[in-house]
Amino acid sequence: MSKLSASQKAGLISAAKQYSTQYEASPAEELIVSRGLGALAGKFGLGFVSEPVVGHERYRDHIAIPYLRPAGGQHAVATLRFRRVDSLVTAGAADLDEFEDSLAGAKYLSLPGHSPQLFNTQALLTHLPYVALCEGEFDAMAAEAAGVPAVGLPGVSSWRDHFDPAFAGFETVFVLGDGDEAGRKFTHKMCERLPNAKGIDLGDGYDTNQFIQQYGYEAFRGKLGLNG
Repeated sequence: MSKLSASQKAGLISAAKQYSTQYEASPAEELIVSRGLGALAGKFGLGFVSEPVVGHERYRDHIAIPYLRPAGGQHAVATLRFRRVDSLVTAGAADLDEFEDSLAGAKYLSLPGHSPQLFNTQALLTHLPYVALCEGEFDAMAAEAAGVPAVGLPGVSSWRDHFDPAFAGFETVFVLGDGDEAGRKFTHKMCERLPNAKGIDLGDGYDTNQFIQQYGYEAFRGKLGLNG
């Protein structure tokens, strides 16, 4: 996508603010709290699309995840991504066929014409010699909650050449893919790409968020060799 115009930037900010006001007591809040991420909702500006702005009708009943950019000011939004709330898919289906059709849709949706971007670039401004690269926004949030600066990427196919320099200055980039075939492919590809990358395998079936929920912050930091 070409550079956003001033009106497009303002539109993203306005939409993110509107969706944040619809978050409290919503299915989005319920899901985020169940993931152990409730305390981070405000920091990351999470929202819920109960009443979509014009053009966002397809994102109704999705979690709104703004990609905040510190360089543009506290409320700068580079793009929005939307995550389906599965409990609503079940509750809103009129019959089994409709439910199955809805499940066939993508869990995550991006805005048309918006190229892949890094989530939580604020983490790249850390004074620490390390940063984590996670497979997804929720995993990046979970790592941040554990005291590890973390950037999220929605899959290995989302990587772009201009992301490379952002990680060049770190001593270590912890790559945290999911504990499945696709996640390990993500980890392998990123370790091939970044010379300072260190792949971390959290175990079969675990992503960062799930591992932390199961074993806690200290166990997670221990996996990265950061305890002591």
